[in-house]
Amino acid sequence: NRILQQQTGISELITTSRFPGTTLDTLSIPFDDGKNLIDTPLIIHKQQMAHYLTGKSLKFASPQKEIKPKVYQLNEGQTIFLGSLARFDYISGGRTSVIAYFDNNLPLHRTKLQNADKFYEKHAGELLQPPTREELEKMPKLTRFEFKISEKSDLVFSGLGWISLSPNTIVAGWAPEGVGVLIRKAMI
Repeated sequence: NRILQQQTGISELITTSRFPGTTLDTLSIPFDDGKNLIDTPLIIHKQQMAHYLTGKSLKFASPQKEIKPKVYQLNEGQTIFLGSLARFDYISGGRTSVIAYFDNNLPLHRTKLQNADKFYEKHAGELLQPPTREELEKMPKLTRFEFKISEKSDLVFSGLGWISLSPNTIVAGWAPEGVGVLIRKAMI
């Protein structure tokens, strides 16, 4: 932004990048109601998915438009793959609805939990993209985290998105080793 300001003389021009950590200074964006959104230099932590993605795959983890939530009606024993970047297993709790908040371009694929391991082995990097098979070979293996949900919560895949969950369920989240998978109180 500073370079553009110096070159063009336009001081209110805002640029964006899908690559994390490119904000160099605090940026104040005013709203009509007199309030401001403050964009600060990003603190990148090692648990974010962005550390493991190439520029090609990063576009699926860095939304450029408003996220459109996707609602799924799940029975026990179902899995949702987030490309081949991560995986969500609905283990138990009866029939339920989950809401997925990820980049609109990230393909989500539902299958049965009993077939999930074989399905991933066969289709990761191909049908299940991003990443590509070549990129996947350079990434850490997926690690499983299991949670018992007692209140409305979000299962967060650090730097990728989250899934809103109903209480009284048991779920598992899978992500590359080193990427954070955690539960928080539901944001929405």
